Amino acid sequence: MPRRKLTIDQMWKKYLANRSVDLRNEIVIHYSHLVHTHAARLSRKLPAQVSYDEICSAAFDGLIEAVEAYDPERKAKFETFCQQRISGAVMDWLRSLDPQSRTVRTFEKKRMMVKEALGTDMEHAPSRNDLAGKLDMTVDRYEYLSRLSQLGKEVHFSAMEPSDDHRHQGASHTWDVRDARCEDPVVKVSREILAEHLTKGLAQEERLVLVLYYFEGMTMAEIGAVLNLSESRVSQIHKEILQRLRHRFSGSLCEELVA
Repeated sequence: MPRRKLTIDQMWKKYLANRSVDLRNEIVIHYSHLVHTHAARLSRKLPAQVSYDEICSAAFDGLIEAVEAYDPERKAKFETFCQQRISGAVMDWLRSLDPQSRTVRTFEKKRMMVKEALGTDMEHAPSRNDLAGKLDMTVDRYEYLSRLSQLGKEVHFSAMEPSDDHRHQGASHTWDVRDARCEDPVVKVSREILAEHLTKGLAQEERLVLVLYYFEGMTMAEIGAVLNLSESRVSQIHKEILQRLRHRFSGSLCEELVA
């Protein structure tokens, strides 16, 4: 006999009693529409380089944190409480996209210029003392800023490849561990490529209508609430997009997708 599905109030009551991770995840799924709403609104204000999926990922971190921290005895509705956590998580993620402060970036730029100038004048590579003196700072300050400038630089897995000797010995990538519970990354990437291909050349509002309707499964009314539009206006935008896409891909969709 299938287990009766719990209401959200029942889930909260059980979760607050035992802090089960499974129950926490069910609650997160129940409130996932808040993530999609926030991400859709924010993506209208951010550059196109910041994708809707990336914003959703950061927003879900905030939602999980909100579920874990929520205390119903404080009388605040969870929907109100979690909005600040979701917004904060997204803002933290956006700030993390530029991990180096203006001071560090300025230091790195000046250091490269000074190093290049001294390298031309001197017969040997300039030492840290030479560079620190030219930059009018102590060696300790120079080393401190040098360390900070390295923190924001990417390290690719290719830099961690084993040497030829280790390859011959059958060494494997220690980070290459498959998690059967997670979505296949190939599916996720294919989904993103398809969404990008189909929405190429569309306005931000039109892109969101397609993504929210076909990829997030939201109704026209829900999309209208997110985008502050009437349901009929969303339906009209959707109809116009389909007409343009049919004309655009008429007889050439397969070729464009392969290309």
